[in-house]
Amino acid sequence: MPSRARGGLPASASIAEKVQALLDSKELTLYRVSQESSQLYGRSSPYFLPHNLYYDLRAGLFRPSIHQVAALSRISGYRVADWLRVFGFDLEDITRLQVLLPSKRTIVLDTSLTDPNEWIPWLDNRHDGTSIPSIAPLGKLLKEVTARQISSLKDPRAPRFLYVKVGREDALAFPDLLPGSIVRVNPDIVDSTYREDSPISDRIFLVEHSKGFCCCHIRILDNGAIVPFDNGLRHAQVELHRPQEAKLWGTVDFEFRPLLRPEEPAVPKDLARHWKPQPLSTHEDFGQLLKTTRRRRNLSVRDAARMSRTVAQVLKDDRYMTSPSSFSDYELRNAAPRDFHKIVTLCSVYGLQFESAMRRIGVDLADAGAESMPGRHLSGSEPPVKVKSAAGDVVRTGFLEKLLAQCQDIPFFLHHALEYFSGSAQVSLDDFFWVGGEDDPLHPYLAKGLVALVNRRRKTPLHFVSKPFWQQPIYVVLKRDGMYLAACCGVENATLVVHPYGLDFHSTAEYRNRQDAEVVGQIVAIARRLP
Repeated sequence: MPSRARGGLPASASIAEKVQALLDSKELTLYRVSQESSQLYGRSSPYFLPHNLYYDLRAGLFRPSIHQVAALSRISGYRVADWLRVFGFDLEDITRLQVLLPSKRTIVLDTSLTDPNEWIPWLDNRHDGTSIPSIAPLGKLLKEVTARQISSLKDPRAPRFLYVKVGREDALAFPDLLPGSIVRVNPDIVDSTYREDSPISDRIFLVEHSKGFCCCHIRILDNGAIVPFDNGLRHAQVELHRPQEAKLWGTVDFEFRPLLRPEEPAVPKDLARHWKPQPLSTHEDFGQLLKTTRRRRNLSVRDAARMSRTVAQVLKDDRYMTSPSSFSDYELRNAAPRDFHKIVTLCSVYGLQFESAMRRIGVDLADAGAESMPGRHLSGSEPPVKVKSAAGDVVRTGFLEKLLAQCQDIPFFLHHALEYFSGSAQVSLDDFFWVGGEDDPLHPYLAKGLVALVNRRRKTPLHFVSKPFWQQPIYVVLKRDGMYLAACCGVENATLVVHPYGLDFHSTAEYRNRQDAEVVGQIVAIARRLP
């Protein structure tokens, strides 16, 4: 699914003209808006909207602050996210950057910024009457149809999940979870079960403590304290007392695992040595929030400045770049930047939740407007083609419906971050394979797997004898009989040798390369349920 175009405003319409058109749609004049902002907040307030706003916008010397955008939203009734898009900002960039930027420590992604009014390409079943094979290209099972609005695809009764990116320095559940994996957390399950032969929990939990978040198995002691279990990585064993020093956010039940460049976890000194837990802080001002979050992510201000350069490169705008001194000033002076470019950078680099950051700044989004702007004012808010609405009301039980039932939730925020998994901005339906029918997979990562993303340009299989199974590339192979298999493999003397790493015993299989079998491509990501 290609990302929405992010080219900004059309050249034929200035920002000032768009603002005027939007206010006209609500029968508002700029003078009246200025007067209302003065009555609501006061003329000396950062929320105040000047009566010469159009002139300043046309001159190109002014962009409203987040306070002024919130005032526009409250007075007009239109959403803050829509007003930000009018001024050239897309809140979904924050989530996309949180996924793309390297992360030393585990962070909770801000998935609340997905625009429910966005139109995305959608799929439907191919009605060919055939049974579903164990492994098959999704293009043989599904077909692309007209676009659907995200809001029409969300079930309001479905459970709400958190999504987390596993850090490199606190990947305590390795190799069950890899550094860089995006995992789903079910907040409705916070109890623990144990194996009969071990006091360690069967489930993997998202745990918060004073040094940040981690996904791990846990031990519960007799006094009620919990100890994160690290699978032998030599992290310090620290007792955490709930709820003062630790919080269980839920159970990890799904993983989106990147395999293109698998990272080996590291154990930093501050987590290897025994450390004293501190109470979880909840009442922090903006500066304290930045300082606490940066330390939790094990970042220096210079690290943050380097990451801001990456943000500027991804968004193609140098205004997102932030200096180390500016990062220090935001923390020490407890003053939020006026320029919204810097707020996007802070939320992306520090892994902040946007609404939480706004509350610390003093902007209460609960008072903002909730009405969506007319689609003609916003790119990406209208369907690319005319949509037939009747088809969505038909209840069916095909492959697509069964796949969605197993997923339980569609992570729409990944729609703009597929490059993180594939290494390419161009991803199509033909690059995805169904792998959920394998009862006895040839690799542990394929157990409970549903969908794999395949780079079809990587057709030369490599098998590294000296590397562990989690670093071995996995390939999709098409056999002469038309069936597919997914496994580690390599070429030896014109023979394609399949090396199984399955949970059960499998012997090595050999095929005449490009005669009995050929490599379709390398699996670069897997979406799988956790066993």
